[in-house]
Amino acid sequence: MSDQTRKYHQYLNQGELWLQYCLNCKKYIFYPRSHCPVCWQSELEWRKSQGKGRVYSYSIIYAQSMTDHEVPYIYSLVTLEEGVRLATHIVECDPKEVYVDMPVEMAIRKIGEQLMPVFKPAAPV
Repeated sequence: MSDQTRKYHQYLNQGELWLQYCLNCKKYIFYPRSHCPVCWQSELEWRKSQGKGRVYSYSIIYAQSMTDHEVPYIYSLVTLEEGVRLATHIVECDPKEVYVDMPVEMAIRKIGEQLMPVFKPAAPV
């Protein structure tokens, strides 16, 4: 595990999602790495994510291929307000109610042996 990935998981273990931010090109990046994939500079810092985003795409999984998932479950791409896109799960949501562009907020769940960011429907404002 790289130092960047280790730090990412340390933040998750504290219940927070932190993203790297490139000081050179002013973009958030995900997944953790040593250099920005846009400008290739190494001037990266960690910034706390607001943990809010929107469903970009999703699939409802009905056949269990992993023993640590109950079916059906919603596998999704979520675009965070910071602009990065994460592959994740939508939880606390009936599969019939998920839709593209649905506002979501982060929660943290144990998947397999690790804590991972997942998303649930955002509370109405």
